[in-house]
This record gives sequence, C-alpha cells and structure tokens, in this order.
Amino acid sequence: MSWVKNYIRTIPDFPKSGILYRDITTLFENEIAFSKLIDTFVSRYSDKGINKVACIEARGFIHGGALAYRLGAGFVTLRKPGKLPFLKDTESYELEYGSSSLELHIGSINKGDNVLIVDDLIATGGDGHSCL
Repeated sequence: MSWVKNYIRTIPDFPKSGILYRDITTLFENEIAFSKLIDTFVSRYSDKGINKVACIEARGFIHGGALAYRLGAGFVTLRKPGKLPFLKDTESYELEYGSSSLELHIGSINKGDNVLIVDDLIATGGDGHSCL
C-alpha cells in the first residue's frame, strides 16, 4: 500500500514543534484513492470472520464505517472522554505529545467477537495499544 503515501499531506510542527503530522483528509477527498483504500482493506479482511469494526475517533470513523459496512460487521466507536452517554469502560494511554483516554460503551464488544481496530494512522501506537 505504498501508493497511499502519495495522497497524504505531511505538516511539520503540528500539533507541536517536532511532530510531523500526517493529514489523511487529502486521501479521503480523492474519490479514487478513498475507494481503493476501502477495497484494499476489504480484500485483506473479508475472510477473517470480522464481526465488529472498532474505530478510533475521529478520522478512524470515516474509513472504519465504510469498512464495517463492506464487511457486513457491526461498527463500534472508541471515543474521547465525555462523548458517550451510557455506561462505559475507559483506558488511558501515552502519546508522543501527551496522554489521552478512549472510552467505549460496555457491551459493545463481547466475548467471542472478532474485532478489527481501525485508526487513521499509527504514530506511537498508543491509541491501538489502549484498546487491547
């Protein structure tokens, strides 16, 4: 998937000095690249028995929702604190520029579910690690 890099804008020193921010909105804006991205992930995961796609706020929702739809799987939102209205679990993690937390509704993922975790990109691995 090295072609993806051609559609991602890099912004230096955002959100703070020394960080190279990968802006994937440019990939989503291109209908051919976005379709190819979803098709690539569908072909990679269609035979894995995925029944839930858990997506990390906020840009993970964009391609995660499309992927869940195409895989015929449920869509689970992993949100920043204070965004979910019902009983929830919270997990904290470290980022390259601070710390944060993610929450999900209790019962949205159950024992035996085969879950694919989707985020927009991996910088430190903090987001995905917190979900495991």
